[in-house]
Amino acid sequence: MKFDIARQPLVPAFLTLAALAVAAMWGAAGRGCDPTLLTGSAAILPEGALTTASPGELLLQFQAAHPGWARWIAGLLIVFTGMCAGRMAIRYNLYSVGTCLAIPLYGAIVCGLAIGDDYLPAFTASALLVLSVKNFARSFCNGYGFDSIFRASLYLGLLPFVSPASLPLLLILPLAVLLFRRTLREVAVAAAGLLLPAFIICYINWGAGGEFIAPLTTLGNLFITGKPFALFTSIPFGNLILLGGIFVLDLLALLFFLSDIYAVGTKSRTILIYNISVLVLTAAALCGPTATPGAVAFAAVPSAVLLPFMFVRIHRGIALLLYLLLLASATIGIALQYSI
Repeated sequence: MKFDIARQPLVPAFLTLAALAVAAMWGAAGRGCDPTLLTGSAAILPEGALTTASPGELLLQFQAAHPGWARWIAGLLIVFTGMCAGRMAIRYNLYSVGTCLAIPLYGAIVCGLAIGDDYLPAFTASALLVLSVKNFARSFCNGYGFDSIFRASLYLGLLPFVSPASLPLLLILPLAVLLFRRTLREVAVAAAGLLLPAFIICYINWGAGGEFIAPLTTLGNLFITGKPFALFTSIPFGNLILLGGIFVLDLLALLFFLSDIYAVGTKSRTILIYNISVLVLTAAALCGPTATPGAVAFAAVPSAVLLPFMFVRIHRGIALLLYLLLLASATIGIALQYSI
């Protein structure tokens, strides 16, 4: 029997993801934490306005103080995020065939590109993004989906405080409401979930003696100050080629989806359209002034969900070649970490 990589079962998919995560975190052992990342927001506001660190800064401080534990946690986050993406694809039958290909594809993309000095906040933000997307997809149901849409909005509201580059991804909420046809009651619940993390962080800062809106002001200043497209000048040329190649594959997968859009059911089709919208917003986030090399982890989530739609529809030999090229690129990217 010939092995079809596009219809990959769970066990080899999980083992591939776990191996990539272990190799990536092993390669990150020699990386330190850039001191400018730890003090990036301190010089933006007047003294005393911001008295508490954001969740992203706390994660960076933990990474700097406990690099070993940070690598363990980041590796587990890679596995968790990849499994969430694969489970969502299987649960909603996004490709009309059973495959766990999204699981190793996420590992190949994220481990080949997103190992930067801020890897712990980057992988935490990627996990929050996949949890948000998964819960928005779960809210697409006949009845009310208050719990799912609240959790999705809660994760989405916390995302910019972990990684300021993800601020454009807040547009995921209105897209989800429109595509999944949610009611006004659910919109109100979603708005509450989106604003709750900001309110809690602002309240903690105010209780510690700072200004109430200082965390929001800091977030806005971080996003509008700086040079757009700075990410593309700060990552190695090899990673830039891999990033461009992945977006070319995403474009091809989009063309396959548009040419065979009715091959899947209504729910699966809507979720894929939503995932494509997330991919577009992710591309916009990577072009922003606050994007770091670790922010490429955002692109790994929608890419890993979309690419299998193409893999299951092309010749198995071509699919195997593309898959091996992605794994080889990820392995080379990980190996380069040892020489940095």
